[in-house]
Amino acid sequence: MKAVKNILITMGDPAGISGEVIVKAIAALARPRSAVARQVAGLFAKRRANLYLAGDGNVLARASRIVRASLPVERVDGFASSLEPPIPIRLFDLTRIVMANFHFGVPAYGREQVRYLDFAIEKARRGLVAAIVTAPMTKEAVARDLPGFVGHTGYLAEQLGVHDERMAFLTPEYIMALQTTHVPLADVAKSLSSARIATTIAMLAAAGRKYYGRKLAVAVLGLNPHAGEHGLLGLEEDRIIRPAMQRAREQGFPCDGPFPADSFFIARVKKYRLIVAMYHDQGLVAVKPAFPRVSVNVTLGLPVVRTSVDHGSGYDIAGKGQADATSMLHAIKAALEMI
Repeated sequence: MKAVKNILITMGDPAGISGEVIVKAIAALARPRSAVARQVAGLFAKRRANLYLAGDGNVLARASRIVRASLPVERVDGFASSLEPPIPIRLFDLTRIVMANFHFGVPAYGREQVRYLDFAIEKARRGLVAAIVTAPMTKEAVARDLPGFVGHTGYLAEQLGVHDERMAFLTPEYIMALQTTHVPLADVAKSLSSARIATTIAMLAAAGRKYYGRKLAVAVLGLNPHAGEHGLLGLEEDRIIRPAMQRAREQGFPCDGPFPADSFFIARVKKYRLIVAMYHDQGLVAVKPAFPRVSVNVTLGLPVVRTSVDHGSGYDIAGKGQADATSMLHAIKAALEMI
């Protein structure tokens, strides 16, 4: 019989909606009514996986009261060797936030957020978790305690000794990898290189073959309007992107483009399952409106599966019970599929 695999959710920012979406998602698994909840519930048995949470018990209890979900919580200090149902919530209770001083929507819990993530990283290093599912962190809060922090993706890669990670988004129709992520727009062109783009194409092609079960061509978007218009509107396509694509082809990874980003998403996108966008908003302005709450942030290149919700900490609605758990359910589903 196959060994049990462990999926670990990290709570993220206690002052945001993380606790609420986690509780709502797990409550949905207790009585799966939506299609995604039924799919996730079935995948736990099919993949022989157990679910755990790294976070704060006090925040979790507050979130449970807010969303009116009475779920049993089991505080644990290790992983079970046998297959267990998703309920009760198995909690690694790592911090003790004093609720008398607690406030939603305040970027004051950077140290706690890092504590949850570091715990997951340590377990991944030891091979104890097959996947990490991250609830949203607030970069502002973390950066006060950890200067230079710009997000989960880079931090996970650094701590796990990876030098060529890529942020990608899994949608119901395709996987999109971002060539650059949290880089100011003024610096995007300077951040591009043929070698790194060729690596992205190769990484995405490998991920696509594993996820879809077959070899697929990668669609590559241009950087400039109209993909440079043969040099009239920019030279990066001719000098950087096309040489990168030729390098990828020589390595056995088929790719097409570079395509103008504005027209690509009208009809041409339907021909591809794998897409490389040159910068953050070029890709995500297409993904998020088309697949609200069902796209999943994944990190390519890590030694462990990592998925995440497609939204932020939601300070404006935190503590009000309004948070939607759909994205968390899809992030858990993607983790189960990818392990």
